[in-house]
Amino acid sequence: MEYHGPGLASLAVMDRHVIANMGAELGATTTVFPTDEAVLEFLRAQDRASDFKELVADPDSVYDVAEEIDLSALEPLIACPSTPDNVVPVREVAGTEVRQVVIGSSANPGLRDFAVAAAMVRGRQTHDAVSFDVNPTSREILADLTKMGATLDLVSAGARLHQAGCLGCIGMGQAPAAGHNSLRTFPRNFPGRSGTREDRVWLCSPATATAAALTGVITDPRELSMGYPSVALPGRATVNTAMLVPPLPPERAAREELVKGPNISSLPDFPPLPDDI
Repeated sequence: MEYHGPGLASLAVMDRHVIANMGAELGATTTVFPTDEAVLEFLRAQDRASDFKELVADPDSVYDVAEEIDLSALEPLIACPSTPDNVVPVREVAGTEVRQVVIGSSANPGLRDFAVAAAMVRGRQTHDAVSFDVNPTSREILADLTKMGATLDLVSAGARLHQAGCLGCIGMGQAPAAGHNSLRTFPRNFPGRSGTREDRVWLCSPATATAAALTGVITDPRELSMGYPSVALPGRATVNTAMLVPPLPPERAAREELVKGPNISSLPDFPPLPDDI
């Protein structure tokens, strides 16, 4: 899938990441955006401006299907249990009781996603019946949130901060209570994927998830008594390469033994894939 058009000018790199991430749910193996000034700006913030390469479609490119999306006509949407394509406007399910909200995954991993949530809860307290879990998607994100003061805003509002990782998205902790609604900024909500067989997982944006954390029910964030948060992100990310370990030379790596407990089995040796499946 390839996205193009004037609307891209309003989409930051991490916004495009969210769209590309969800391309898999459409059956796409690859999602492509043309490179532009926004991409270069993102790479500069990561001290990687030299990695920028122009990527644009050929002038005579032909497409099998062309769809046009009017960004000005979009409204907050939410995927109901238990499949990512069971989507309705948030207003249609507003008022549904919520017991868990989880923010942070491969689907909404950008600094602004967390900064918006922090701005929405600043000076407020989350609903006493809602578990508000926040999974920073990297140590870099957590460092930048802390520099901005957003970490304090989240914790003071009742959020529980976790280590970076897939966590609740793959049922690795954060399993929701059986039969109770959990709003998550995740890519998938297939039955039982959360770690709870009788789960009720909804997928939504950070703003919609945070609105529910504050009210205790599914809420269109436009209905809150606040405007859309305006957040100022740092021009340079907290890039720390001190913890990166270079790979060993191949001959030495082949001799390294993986240290693991007796409860962890090794993968079997699989035969080569056949030419035809």
